Amino acid sequence: MREAAPLLGLGTTLAVTVLAGLGAGYWLDGRLGTRPVFLLLGGAFGVGVALYQFFKTVAVQDKRQAGPKH
Repeated sequence: MREAAPLLGLGTTLAVTVLAGLGAGYWLDGRLGTRPVFLLLGGAFGVGVALYQFFKTVAVQDKRQAGPKH
């Protein structure tokens, strides 16, 4: 269970990251009147950060499961 702990919250982390990017883009569009430019950019940024976090977490888990190399 200890090895799976970082993966348990991964879905929530991904969703929050994407929604934060979308929210920031929506807010900027509202302030600047540029709909939907920053909404799309914020969404793309959020997806990019979420994918980075996902692959980073999975890579760390793979290294832990592989164990020490001789």
